[in-house]
Amino acid sequence: MGGQPTFFVLDDKMVAVFSVIKDNCKVKMECLFSKTGIEDYTLEYQGPNERKAELIELAILRAQNIFEHNILTV
Repeated sequence: MGGQPTFFVLDDKMVAVFSVIKDNCKVKMECLFSKTGIEDYTLEYQGPNERKAELIELAILRAQNIFEHNILTV
């Protein structure tokens, strides 16, 4: 599914950079979190267009999980 996220501080917000890999498809996500959740994100997708929506959904779910388990606990 990908390795551990890398975290950066941007003003009063947190940025997590991580990848989601499934069946030779990869999404790299840079996600900006505020105190209330995901504020913005950028994606870099590698793979067939037919799988793009599925991988983006997995990346957003991973971002929500990172927020709940890493950002809220800081």
